[in-house]
Amino acid sequence: MFMSIRQMQADMARMEDALGFIGYVVGRINDEHGGQLGASMNIGGDPSLISITGRWESLGAYAQMREAMMADGELQSAIRVGGGLFESAQDMLGQVRKPAGDRDAIAAVNVARMHLPRVTDAIPFAMEVATVVEDITGNATGVATAVTGDRTQLMWFGFSESLDAFAADPEKLEAEEEYVGLYKRSEDLFEPGSLEQSLWQIIA
Repeated sequence: MFMSIRQMQADMARMEDALGFIGYVVGRINDEHGGQLGASMNIGGDPSLISITGRWESLGAYAQMREAMMADGELQSAIRVGGGLFESAQDMLGQVRKPAGDRDAIAAVNVARMHLPRVTDAIPFAMEVATVVEDITGNATGVATAVTGDRTQLMWFGFSESLDAFAADPEKLEAEEEYVGLYKRSEDLFEPGSLEQSLWQIIA
């Protein structure tokens, strides 16, 4: 399975219009073309960031969806008009090594850079981390690696029903020696200081 991520920086003065436009695009693609897209906005970080994510059984399925979007005259007309709501956009493709659960109100994404010579060791370790987190918190945790962009990037991701529910997980994790020990074991697998977490509120 693969995932696509389009991250856009909206004009803050026109955020309401940008959110409405994103809702239309996601709804159009899902309803008319059978897509599995979702949209979210960053919280606790850059408030101008909006992300559209998609799930694909293969890269071929992703390519077919892009072709269908290009052939959709109504959608392309809307994109030409709505493009001015955003200051920049960037795409990334990833391979889902382990899927997370169903989308919920809040998405938590942790990204780290693997040491290139240790990639074949870092990926199984990341899968182990996801399993430990699931066992302790009860929340399904996904793992993905980059197909485009920085190929050393690895991502853990999962969903919570609220910010309060998300905030309860670190206390559970840090109370478990098995989880705390994973940090020590990771030091030769990932670049020091590269772990970054972002939170996203699902909007579509």
